Amino acid sequence: MGRYSISFDEAEEMLVSATEFEDSSTRTELWDGLHNYLDPFLTLEDTYAGALGGLPLIHRLWLGGSFVSTKLDPGNIDATLLIDTRAERAIRGKPGSKWLTTAFQSRARMKEKFGVSPLRIGYQPVAHIFETDRFTLDERTYFTQRGVWDDWWQRCRLRDQNDRSPSEESAAPARGYLEVRL
Repeated sequence: MGRYSISFDEAEEMLVSATEFEDSSTRTELWDGLHNYLDPFLTLEDTYAGALGGLPLIHRLWLGGSFVSTKLDPGNIDATLLIDTRAERAIRGKPGSKWLTTAFQSRARMKEKFGVSPLRIGYQPVAHIFETDRFTLDERTYFTQRGVWDDWWQRCRLRDQNDRSPSEESAAPARGYLEVRL
């Protein structure tokens, strides 16, 4: 249970190359799709390195769902991307930056094209985390979104219920997710 921080290479070793997944018919293709999905972000970072001043577009990548389970053949990769809003602002309007919107417009389209079901959280570094009365609206939104998805990736859907949406009964942490450092 909880969030586990690992490198991108460690994630590949654990979720794709591990012996227990050598007979998987989906994991390698899904991992390649994740690479292809992330590539435009990395290309923007390289292209606008000067404007970004060392900031990454993707602060962290959270992987959850069946891809981080023992399921042999998951159907997709559930990914939450923490996009650094400072970096995003620095390249908005520049050629190629439309990807920052397109990448999150249609989860169904991204799942079909890349095998990735992406969600976006606008990351903001906040120094005064214990002084909530000083939070800006953007900081409140960031903490709310981060908390919601952190909570969700630790829940298990209850199998014996018709409605498998989040509930009080499913609120206790029962699984974990990976925070991938790019």
